[in-house]
Amino acid sequence: MKKHLLLNIILSIGLLSSCQAATKNQKPMYSIIYHDVLLEEAKEAIRNNDEHITPIYQAIKRYVDTVSLHMKPLSVASENKKNIAPSKDPRDYITLSPYWWPDPSKADGLPYIRDDGKRNPEVYEYPERVNSTLFAENAELLALMYFFTGEEKYAAKAAELVRVWFLDPVTGMNPNMTYAQHVPGMQHIRGTGIIDSRRFLKALNAAKIIESSSSWSSEDKKELQDWAKAFRYWIENSTNGLTELKAQNNHGLWYEVINQVLVMFEEDYDYFKQIVNERFLPRIALQIDSDGSFPKELERTLGIHYSTFALEALSFSDKMCSKNGLNLWEYQSENDRGMILALEYMIPYYKNPDAWPHMQINDFNTDRAAILLYDAGLRTGKKEYFDLSKLIGYDNQRNIEEGYSDVLPDINRLLYYKINLPD
Repeated sequence: MKKHLLLNIILSIGLLSSCQAATKNQKPMYSIIYHDVLLEEAKEAIRNNDEHITPIYQAIKRYVDTVSLHMKPLSVASENKKNIAPSKDPRDYITLSPYWWPDPSKADGLPYIRDDGKRNPEVYEYPERVNSTLFAENAELLALMYFFTGEEKYAAKAAELVRVWFLDPVTGMNPNMTYAQHVPGMQHIRGTGIIDSRRFLKALNAAKIIESSSSWSSEDKKELQDWAKAFRYWIENSTNGLTELKAQNNHGLWYEVINQVLVMFEEDYDYFKQIVNERFLPRIALQIDSDGSFPKELERTLGIHYSTFALEALSFSDKMCSKNGLNLWEYQSENDRGMILALEYMIPYYKNPDAWPHMQINDFNTDRAAILLYDAGLRTGKKEYFDLSKLIGYDNQRNIEEGYSDVLPDINRLLYYKINLPD
């Protein structure tokens, strides 16, 4: 009990100090969801024509100049939207739950039944699934290019994409996820689809990055903050949201992270402190086992993927907490659970995924492990994690998930370029 109370005091003091520092503008906050030190390092390396980052930067800039700058803005009310939500409002986000298939024993296939880890290709008949990622990642690429170059054209296009998706009275998304990851034929309300919003909420980060631009006004910021507040109210009070809040697997972790992104964009740092302290930290104690595993994720057919996905949620939160005086990588619960314990459990399998003793029906992308290890090294100062990150390596390429027609540049190629630097 004393350890927990002490952590509460440290957390409160740290977050309060950070908020006071932000108020005094002692240190600028460039982004919500990235380590700003990595943004600064990348910008400096690009400015100095560092040979290790220049080819990556030039390749991404070519994509942004030829694709992102000229793309047609995307929305949930897209022209090719065939599956409209039961509300009959095209501005309501709707997708199909990916692992649910028609029941072969029923003439109409209803209700759908679950086959974990096997994606139903019908998911791509719902354009929001793809468009939300294409929209948000292109908006981020444009915002980052503005950050690196200072050229207004990038911020202007990012602002256009954000306005069309969120704020336009005809195309703007309604601030709810009532019909996300719906299951045909199922009658009860589910909260699992809220996790979809982790994709498009990255666009809030883009809006944060272009705050200094003349293309993004204080009125734009206020209107988007109002959207974020409405969405957060829905998450915290709807049946869907209250159901997802109770999830004890990666969904519960990502529910908290999504909520934290909204709160950070609203700049309500006191409330951020409250939800991290009262809800997120207890999840670490409950969801990580004494050996460092995530028991709920070990039940899945993609065990190493979902265990990593849970760790990624914690690391995602840590990036926001780092701007508010807390280091989640160094947090340890009363029952001695923490991110380091979870990472140490995974390390043997990150080095050799074939040794994974649980189910994993698809290949695992070890790039994700390299990034987690690099973040651990950054936040703990332990060289061993940097070394392991380099040992595993990062291939500087990423094909986005099956079903996309294009290949998006990976933002992490810039931020984590040092993983592949020679010792």
